[in-house]
Amino acid sequence: MILKKNTIYKFIFSVLNFTLLFSEGVWVNYGWELFHYVVDAQTASLGNAVTAYNTNSIHSSLVNPSFVSSNKNFSITHQSRFSGMVNNDLFGIQLKTSSAPINLNLLYQGISNIPDTRDMLLDWGLDGQFGTNDIGEGNGVIDEGERLNEEKLKFFNQHQLGFHGAFKSNIFGLKLGLGLKLLGHFLDDHHAIGMGLDIGYNKKISKSTIGLVARNLPASGLIWDSGTVEGTKPSLSFGLHHPINYFEKIHLQINTMMNVDMSLSNTNLYSQIRYKNFSIDDAYGIELIYQKSTMIRFGRNTNKDTTGGIGLRWKNFGIDYAFLSSLNNSALGNHHLISLIISSNWILSILTAK
Repeated sequence: MILKKNTIYKFIFSVLNFTLLFSEGVWVNYGWELFHYVVDAQTASLGNAVTAYNTNSIHSSLVNPSFVSSNKNFSITHQSRFSGMVNNDLFGIQLKTSSAPINLNLLYQGISNIPDTRDMLLDWGLDGQFGTNDIGEGNGVIDEGERLNEEKLKFFNQHQLGFHGAFKSNIFGLKLGLGLKLLGHFLDDHHAIGMGLDIGYNKKISKSTIGLVARNLPASGLIWDSGTVEGTKPSLSFGLHHPINYFEKIHLQINTMMNVDMSLSNTNLYSQIRYKNFSIDDAYGIELIYQKSTMIRFGRNTNKDTTGGIGLRWKNFGIDYAFLSSLNNSALGNHHLISLIISSNWILSILTAK
């Protein structure tokens, strides 16, 4: 879908005049969940509680932009839900620069065959005729004698395409991670583009690591083709990671981690603490690593869903699998993720081999 020129011009103008971006717009509770739900299998199996745990993956900077370290692998993740109706894809690679590496992640979510029932109701009222303004006509409710016209049922699709680039920089004497987010949202015949910023920090204290991430600073915005600007308020995440190395003699390492997410949008109906639009949610994860090649993971995310998975590593290849229980034990069904980690040098050597 080709974006209209005036939408692009509005986007550039709004980035340069950020205060104007939200002066005539509306605040919404949703809009940037793509960067939270579309993650790799390792992160998902640990309940997304990795704000302070560097998984040494290209995707770790999605959760905390300060986790950018030299990485020669690229990673691919796919997730399919509801019999293929919802599909998520994630691709990550690192760009080497003269100053510092940059983690690049491309995210995609597609939802197909969404039913549009807005024109189905024959809302003619009790007398069965349009235009008489009798009782029940035009009230949007199926009254006695009214029905749905199946021929008016339509279907449409929704696509979201996101880009996340993260790098580290010294700001005010602190080594911070900066994550720039770009989002394209396509809903039926409407479209929107937006831009956001995340700032991450981590610090090792003794054996433990603390992590802090401020997302959507000072706010993230989506500009729709209609001219409507949707703003998303910032959120804050705090994480703690502590390794347990008591079992080194048997080549077993245990990583424990927890997250506390604070939001001003109150997007989680099952939040542990809620007050008006402010909410606090926690998440937990534990990972067992045997001989640095076999991983078993368990967790609980902020939706209180039980998570788990396994990971296997070889010299030039790795695979991660994650299992997520149904949302709040509902009937929506369990779902699965698979991530592949491949050495870019290995692929290059195969392609250049004589």
